[in-house]
Amino acid sequence: MATATASPKPRTFFSLFWRRLRRHKMAMASLVVIVLLVLMALFAPWIAPYDPTAQPTGEDVGAYYFLPPSPEHPLGTDDLGRDVLSRIIYGSRISLLVGFAVALSSVIIGTLMGTLAGYYAGRPLRFYLGPLRREKEGFYPFSFALWRVFSWVLYYGVLYLAVSVAWTLAAEGIQAGSLWGYLGFGLVLALALWAAWFGLKGEIRLDLDVAISRLIDFMLTIPTLPLLLVLSALLRDPEVAVGRWAQEVFGDAASVFIIITILVFFGWLGTARLVRGSILSLREMDYATAAQALGATDFRIMFRHLVPNTMAPLIVQATLQVGQAILVEAALSFLGFGIQPPVATWGNMLTNAQEYIFIAPWLALPPGFMIFITVLAFNYLGDGLRDALDPRSRL
Repeated sequence: MATATASPKPRTFFSLFWRRLRRHKMAMASLVVIVLLVLMALFAPWIAPYDPTAQPTGEDVGAYYFLPPSPEHPLGTDDLGRDVLSRIIYGSRISLLVGFAVALSSVIIGTLMGTLAGYYAGRPLRFYLGPLRREKEGFYPFSFALWRVFSWVLYYGVLYLAVSVAWTLAAEGIQAGSLWGYLGFGLVLALALWAAWFGLKGEIRLDLDVAISRLIDFMLTIPTLPLLLVLSALLRDPEVAVGRWAQEVFGDAASVFIIITILVFFGWLGTARLVRGSILSLREMDYATAAQALGATDFRIMFRHLVPNTMAPLIVQATLQVGQAILVEAALSFLGFGIQPPVATWGNMLTNAQEYIFIAPWLALPPGFMIFITVLAFNYLGDGLRDALDPRSRL
């Protein structure tokens, strides 16, 4: 009598992904390290033996400076008598916050820009359509009526601001009795009338792929590190509006906000190029063509059908972005242009340690080791995720 054999249990994508990832030993070890780092950052108030900013008080405070590692202070103390282990633990909060915030924000912005560039490549977007134009052909990011109203507000808002600034400059010249003031007044009036008339009947077609790609190419030609140093110094200045606002809102953590903002400003470029290449090929697939034939909007096609199919490389990119952001933040803090004391970070701990490298060498080793092991763990995890998400991998 024949016995019925049980059919094999179907394997889901997650089960295949987890099996491939488990076979990558370095990625699993890195995952354990990252989990421990996250737990250390979350439970820092309970794990740290001392307050990271607490300094010794009393008459003999000098006896607590530059203490070598001991049972009371496992990693010693610094030049102000602060416990190095406590500062390392609290520094993990800042480094991981910067890494995760920069990676998440960069992936979101890069995905949006790359999707728009890839989907509308070769199909110019009707960026502006005047109120007196009746045509409806072309590509729009959302409903036709809503986009027209939005473009009118944007066009005439920018026109108003430009005319206001130019009018103010021309008025100053007229008050001074300058011939250039009268010529400027006439030129501003003529350009304003022409722009207003063009806004009623004209249209502007914009190839988003060309605009975004050229913007990315331009930003990639900028030397990043010098510009990061200049922007960091400029935005931390309390006389600058942004720096003053950040200090009023965030207090001692203002430098953290500024560093995250600067790193995000340059961090989305690689993600945008990656997503653009994927969208260029995915938009020609049969399911995308079928969705368009069924009347799906561009927004639904892009973010319901195309973007989910780019998640595998995006996850890898985000993982690598975390390690890169931590490394850049540490470099800026080490150079004195990053997160400022009394906020403890691994980078500014290294800055302080370099002055006493021959007196207390143990001050430089812990923060340097934490930066090394954290960035290495995220890089190995990114390699493991790339292999696990690749169907052609033999893991």
